[in-house]
Amino acid sequence: MPLTGDRSEGDAEGGRLPRATVAGRDSIRDGRTLQFVIVIFAAVLLVVAATFYVASLVPPRPVPTDRLVFSDVALVDSNASFLVQSESGGPYPYAGFEATLVVNDFPSPSVALGPPQSLVRVSIGPNSYRITWRDAGGDGAPSPGDSFLISGDGTPLPSISAYEFDLQWQGTWIAKAFWTTG
Repeated sequence: MPLTGDRSEGDAEGGRLPRATVAGRDSIRDGRTLQFVIVIFAAVLLVVAATFYVASLVPPRPVPTDRLVFSDVALVDSNASFLVQSESGGPYPYAGFEATLVVNDFPSPSVALGPPQSLVRVSIGPNSYRITWRDAGGDGAPSPGDSFLISGDGTPLPSISAYEFDLQWQGTWIAKAFWTTG
């Protein structure tokens, strides 16, 4: 750094040494600092723009409906059980339904709802789950009084987890059930 001498009037004869001062530099105006700030700003802007772009590619999920409404979920032997509480506008044959299980915000692949009293298996990560539908009315369509059982594959549901069961009718509307395990 360049130093400049600063002498007071009493120093004219050289009695004291000159006092050193640093020549002032404004770091914002320094070219490298300004370039660094611009690059960081551009990178953050690029990440935000990419996030919005990727989010725009995800199709919106169908909204929940009152066409098929589930009862509150009961945990029985650490497995989830719930009933079809009401149905309107049906009947809706089982062949038109797809089921999805979501565990801690990780969805399973959608699977076709099997015939009454059948068992459908889904996997999320290393865990497997069973979805069982019991047709109490024997009409071949989810209707009031029918029950669903969600369980681990031969084991109880994992604890400390949040669950969502989605039953979608031909991609148009969806019925949902939510619960957590302690």
